[in-house]
Amino acid sequence: MKLHVTNGDAVLHLFKKAGILGTHVAWRDALYEGPVPAALSLAELSRVRAQYAASRGYGNAIKLFHEFSARDAAIARAPAYEEVVLWFEHDLFDQLHILQILVILDALDLEPGKISLVQSDAYLGSLTVDELSALYPRRKTVTNGIISAAKRGWDAFTATDPEALLAHTHIDFHGLPFMRAALRRLCEEYPGPADGLSRSQRQALAAVAQGPALKADELFVRAQGREEAAFFGDANFYAVLDDLRSRPAPLIEGADGLTATTALGRRVLGGDADWLAEGGSADRWIGGVHLTPDLHLRFDGDAGIFRS
Repeated sequence: MKLHVTNGDAVLHLFKKAGILGTHVAWRDALYEGPVPAALSLAELSRVRAQYAASRGYGNAIKLFHEFSARDAAIARAPAYEEVVLWFEHDLFDQLHILQILVILDALDLEPGKISLVQSDAYLGSLTVDELSALYPRRKTVTNGIISAAKRGWDAFTATDPEALLAHTHIDFHGLPFMRAALRRLCEEYPGPADGLSRSQRQALAAVAQGPALKADELFVRAQGREEAAFFGDANFYAVLDDLRSRPAPLIEGADGLTATTALGRRVLGGDADWLAEGGSADRWIGGVHLTPDLHLRFDGDAGIFRS
């Protein structure tokens, strides 16, 4: 029997329709936001992630931890399967999953050649059954070189200094062709040097500034249309909108079709104000880095450097 690990429930349904048999596990954690500190066991990290997700309104902490625990127990049984097949896409959400899962599997000391990887530059959940099935025989065996690259990437992602992350946007990831671009996109989640917004916050604000939307999901589509490889979930996007509404420096006001930019929001979007300097929230985690008012880190995308 085979263990198939992928990014969400939509793909699990496709597996069943396509007759791809075995045990199917969805890896749902949005690692690109919230704390992912180094040197924790998987159980400890799952507890941290469940608590964070609950704090953002994504669910009940106890229920989320039980879901993570079931997922973790499934991956811990990997040695019992004849093959572990990882199915993931090119975007940041999935690429961080690849790093985490390969580190977990490496610690289980599986037999060589037992792990294989499907990587797609199309969104798996949007494929037809025939298109998904066609990817299966093209899966690649995960080599020691790929695992070593993943371990270095995970260490950089969970480090307390973002310079390691930035360095890995210039390093070739053997067998992981989408990783460098994904990690570069993660760097863009740090505040910008001029406006104090992450790229996701900036895109959300711009989506609101475009004009009235009938529903919040229309704003979501607008913002994600600005991505080279969209990776946000809708709940994550709505949490960003809530951040932009937060006092004492709200950039937007209202909800759904009534959402509009504030005067400060228009100034920030126009490059005439810095949200963090005006009182915007500076308390955020990106991987292993905890941004606080005392830790001033910004990513200058044009120069390709972090500034403090």
